[in-house]
Parts: sequence; structure tokens; C-alpha cells
Amino acid sequence: MKKSIFLLISLLATVFSCKELQTEVYNNSLLEQFPHHIKLTWKTSPENSQAISWRTRSYVSESYIEFTEATASPFFEKSIQNMKAKTDSLTSEDGLWYYHTINLENLKPNTMYSYRVGNMDLWSEWSEFKTATGQNEPFKFLYFGDVQRYIHSLGSRTLRQAVLANPDSKFMLFAGDLIHRGGLNKENWNEFFPAGGWAFQNIPTIATPGNHEHKWVAKETKEIAPLWHLNFSFPENGPIGQEGQTYFVDYNNIRVISIDTSAKITSEQREETYAWLEKVLKEFEGDWVFVTFHHAMAGLARNRPPNIRFPEIKALLEKYNVPLVFTGHEHLYARGRMGADFPVYAVSVAGPYQNAIQFSDWIERAGSSIQLYQEIHVSQSQLKYVSKTVLGDVYDSFTITKNDIGKMEFMEAENLPVESLIPTKDFETRYDKEEVETYEADKTKYLKRIKNKL
Repeated sequence: MKKSIFLLISLLATVFSCKELQTEVYNNSLLEQFPHHIKLTWKTSPENSQAISWRTRSYVSESYIEFTEATASPFFEKSIQNMKAKTDSLTSEDGLWYYHTINLENLKPNTMYSYRVGNMDLWSEWSEFKTATGQNEPFKFLYFGDVQRYIHSLGSRTLRQAVLANPDSKFMLFAGDLIHRGGLNKENWNEFFPAGGWAFQNIPTIATPGNHEHKWVAKETKEIAPLWHLNFSFPENGPIGQEGQTYFVDYNNIRVISIDTSAKITSEQREETYAWLEKVLKEFEGDWVFVTFHHAMAGLARNRPPNIRFPEIKALLEKYNVPLVFTGHEHLYARGRMGADFPVYAVSVAGPYQNAIQFSDWIERAGSSIQLYQEIHVSQSQLKYVSKTVLGDVYDSFTITKNDIGKMEFMEAENLPVESLIPTKDFETRYDKEEVETYEADKTKYLKRIKNKL
């Protein structure tokens, strides 16, 4: 009798346990049942490696990748290779998640691969990526400013339109504040990755951390949120303690340098970062160097001080003649140079949260209340920068041409459209009275200066 009661209790416990798991599974969307938030990055050389990261629900604690050289035929199962991913877990405000990552190495250059990730019966769809050629050939990539807020409803359209218009882009560069709260999934990473959807599975991402990817206590920037390193697998070639935040990627004939300007570091570590930056600028022997960090070099939002934020970095960028710097943070558009021929500083915004602009003297092209993405066209002797609205219209464009001895020349495109200088929504309630009352006079002065420059 006791044995029968024990068996009955065990059976009921198993039933309820299965029912609980089934409830957990079916209470989640189909998306969450399968591996998702899949994205490509680089941890090592883009010519012969590819990093892939994804996450799964708590009932899938192990995950694998299957990959093979891509074929037009769907019957490639005999050539598939299988590898187990490195897995970490984190309990966030929306439950326990497993985060998986793998860095495929010893791949062939200029080769397309098919891959999927998963375990047992829960696998992602097959997707493709192509390794870099390592050659000096023309290519392009995309650059986005802050996406950050209202990502699902409005930020998504910028990402999607950019990719639809540029499906052959080699990578997407994000200049920080991809989301609003880096330590949270809800309304943050749970919106950002679906906003780009399959594009993240096919086009690699390079991103620099913004202040919103760091921990926040009473609006004070703290250590980077754990979800940054769980979501992305970036190079560990930066200063000690800043691996995956401050780093560089060499793609064909260019170097992209990311600097985490929100990092909580000591003054000694800051000096080490400047020394590291000078080293990676000085040693590069390719054609073009790009630098990205989140905070614009100078404050531009109307309610922020306009001072230079990083004079030591600015001096190094000018010393090594960096052509182009990608930033965000200000939630508006600005492009210009600061007392030197180069670099050209670009400040952009992809998302709908916008700020009113202060018309600093260094700005050569401005914009507000407008969502934008940027196409960067690279060849051995020329860079072409094109900023487009979410509707695909050209908003700003210029070229940087380099002659045989390395001297660069800047040329703004002709017939650019009228600038969007509309104050942001709720302008009069969000800004101080003086900032509001002086706006029109400042705008008029700016437009007069730009007109006299032509």
C-alpha cells in the first residue's frame, strides 16, 4: 500500500513537473522556444573566422552549431560539422536565460558558409555568412547612431530600411546606446534584436558601448552591464580590463577602433587606454582607420555644455590623421571638423528619441527631428559617406579622397537638401526658457554662416 502511494505521488509530481515545463514553453512565443537573438560578430580575423552568439530559454541549457560551406543544393547534410557552444546563464527581470557563443576559426577567406544553432528538436533556421577576402576591394558598411528607445515601434524601421537598401553591406556599426537600459531585457534587448531580425544572423555587427549599456544607479554610469558580454563576442585585443569594449577589428584594408568612453576606469587605466589607442593607430599599415565611441566629441544637445569631452583622444586622432569618427549620444545629427582638416566627426541618431540642437561653430551640417542611417563606401583611395533618412532620401554626403602620397581631401556633395532643423517634440516643456527663446536666433545665425561658407 505504501509502495502504491509512493508511486502515485511520484507520478503526480512528474505530471505536474511536465505540465509546468509545458506551461513555460507554451506561455512563450514560438520565437522564444527556439534559439533566438542570433547575431554575427568578430572575435578574431574576419578573413578566417566568424563569431556567433544566441540565447535560449531555461529549458535548453546546452546548445550547438552546425555549419558547412554553403551550396545551392539543400542536400548538404553529409558535409555538416557540429560544435558545442560556450554557455553562460543569467537571471534577468524576465527570467533565467542561457547565453551561447562560439567562434568558428580556420575558415576559408571569401567563402560563404551556412549555419544553424540549437539542440535536439529546437534549431534555428539555416542562415549564411561570408568571410572577408582580405583584399583591397571596394565594399560598404552601415553606421547607426542611437537606437535606444521605442525600438520595436520606430527604431526598427531605420534598421530594416537600411538593410533593405544595402543588402550587400559587409557589417553594421553601432555607435552605442543600442538600447535604453543595458541590464534589462524587457523593452531593451528583447526589442533590439527582433528589430533587426534575420539581418543580425547574416550581417556581422561591430558596436561600441554607450552609457546606456552600462549599469545605472541614480543616473550615474557604472560598470558595463553583464548582458553586453553575454550578447556580443568582440575582440579581446584592447587594454586590460576593457576586453570586448575597447578593441579593434581589421576588415580587409581598414581598421575600426572602438573606445568605451563610458568605462569605469582609474586615471592610470585611462592613460593606458590613450597609450593603447596611439599604438593601434600608429602600427596600422592599411588604407583607412575609423574610430567609434559613443559620446560625441563635444556636447550638442541644447541643454548640454558644448565643451570638448576627450581632448587627449582628439589630439591623437588629429596626430594620426584619422579621416572619420562615428559617434552618437546627442540624439540629433551633426557633421563637421574641429580646428583641423581631419577627422570629420559624425554624430547621428537612428531612433525616434530626439534632442534640440545647439548650433556649435564647428558644425558643417546639422539635423534634428529626423531618423537616419549612414552608408560608408570604401575603396583604396576614396571614402564616400552618405547619410539617408529612414525613407531612403539622401540627407548628407561627402567624399574623402587620398592621393598617392597619402594626402586627404574633403569634398562635400552638391545640391544637398534643406536641413531638418525642427525642434524636438515637447521642446518648450523639456528645455529651459532661455534655450527655447534663443533657438530661432541661433538657427538663423547658423544658416547664415553655412550660406557664407558656400
